[in-house]
Amino acid sequence: MHHYLNYFTFLGIFITLFMVCKILLTIENLKLLSNKILFVIFIIFGYTVLRYLFIHRIQELYDLRFPIVLITTPSVCAFPILFYLYIKTVLYNQKSFIKKDLYHLLVFISMYILYEYPYKLNLYNGEIVSEEYLYWSNYFRANNFPDWVLVIRTILNIVYSLLSYRILFKYFKTKSASIQINKVKKWLFTFANVKFILTIVNLIIVTFVLGLGKTNDFSIDVIILSIVLIMLTLILIVYKNKNILYNIPEYVNSNNYYNLKVKQEVNLNEVFKNITHEIFIQELFLNKDFKLSWLSDNLNIKQKHITLAISENGFENFSAYSNHFKIEKAKQLIKAGYLDNFSIEALAIAAGFKAVNSFYRVFKSTTGLTPSKYEYTFNKKNN
Repeated sequence: MHHYLNYFTFLGIFITLFMVCKILLTIENLKLLSNKILFVIFIIFGYTVLRYLFIHRIQELYDLRFPIVLITTPSVCAFPILFYLYIKTVLYNQKSFIKKDLYHLLVFISMYILYEYPYKLNLYNGEIVSEEYLYWSNYFRANNFPDWVLVIRTILNIVYSLLSYRILFKYFKTKSASIQINKVKKWLFTFANVKFILTIVNLIIVTFVLGLGKTNDFSIDVIILSIVLIMLTLILIVYKNKNILYNIPEYVNSNNYYNLKVKQEVNLNEVFKNITHEIFIQELFLNKDFKLSWLSDNLNIKQKHITLAISENGFENFSAYSNHFKIEKAKQLIKAGYLDNFSIEALAIAAGFKAVNSFYRVFKSTTGLTPSKYEYTFNKKNN
């Protein structure tokens, strides 16, 4: 039975690691704090599973000893805190951490110190050794932690699970008819439930340790397999709904939700390439009627699609996009010696600008130089 359980555990670990890698490669919108936290959660979990596989199981199965046991404290202490902070930042659309979040950092540091404190080996399993021979908990394979450290860890998990439910019930105390908001609600409660189940698993582990003095290989594999399957379920939910979960602030806003649907249904990069090509080849930006509505009618592309395609490719608005072509045209004319025979006012009109003042301002903000200085610099480099 234990032999088959080993196979299931290894298979579960490899599938989970594969899915963690896929998740990490597909996480978008890392400008959102909630996505950054989710990214860190999956990195820590992937590392923890990898550590168990290579440091624990391979050493036990093949009687190997790696020169150093990699540190596990971040995964042990950070998990409950990160789960809570993820829910909090999603609900309140936090752009960055606030002062109150420093309390959570202090909790993490306190737990880190407890886990890295150099406990004596004779605390474990009744072994008698020299008192000056100290083992650091994670660096040198100490057999176990003192019971009170395990109890504090369990309390930490329970407290943060309760805090997660508290903030969720408080935020969603008023029912909403919005389909989007209810989907987000369902996701966040699922997320909190996963953490609560992991808390229960941790409670079982501590019960084993305190009640039996130690865990056997069979019980360890059962616990690890349970944790892997629980997290794999969460990972699959995220992967299946990644277009929503990575864009929750947009998803819960009706206007932004429409934009999100367009992004999912339309290849905006292809739209951007096509309109840019047509504008450049036909020099549409020189037309006196050149604006968003005119371009939309001329190219038979929806205005919304053009706007989103432009913003997705780094332009603040259509005006900035339009000025990009005009400035490039002005630079091209300057390099061809246009200012040798014509004035800067004429250059502005030839580049598609209606006002000279606007041309000066946009040209300098784009190139960092005035048109005359740009001409001088260009001629100096090429003479």
